Amino acid sequence: MKRAIAMALIASTLLAGLANSNALASGAAPKAKAEGGEDAASASARSMDAPYLAAPVVRDGQLTNYLFVSLRIEIANGVDLWATREKAHFLRDALVRASHANDLADPTDSNALNEARALEVYRAAAIEALGARAVGPITVVATYSSRGGGV
Repeated sequence: MKRAIAMALIASTLLAGLANSNALASGAAPKAKAEGGEDAASASARSMDAPYLAAPVVRDGQLTNYLFVSLRIEIANGVDLWATREKAHFLRDALVRASHANDLADPTDSNALNEARALEVYRAAAIEALGARAVGPITVVATYSSRGGGV
């Protein structure tokens, strides 16, 4: 069962990358603008994605839920992108540890992420792993509750 889940995650990641590369290769115009007026393609070229971070939700000492959070971390201009990407495994480790060490759920809704708190915690973890100079804007791409509340 675990192997099937892992293979499904890998396949979905590869298919998403293939869809993005096919869109860029076909000359399709990007649909969104990033901060500073850059188009989405050039903005995502200087980013690192962290999909499916599991954030446990604990209420009254009991594990009640998991929130799955996908992030995009922009790499600041003037920083060697490839040297930074070589640290991706350290980044992932710091983000996973931060997810488990902090309460990131909305205090009133176990199916919702406290986005302001999550961004604060994830920024600190990214700076720890990559250095303050390397970390640009961080955005929450998507959240999903294991109890069925996708955002």
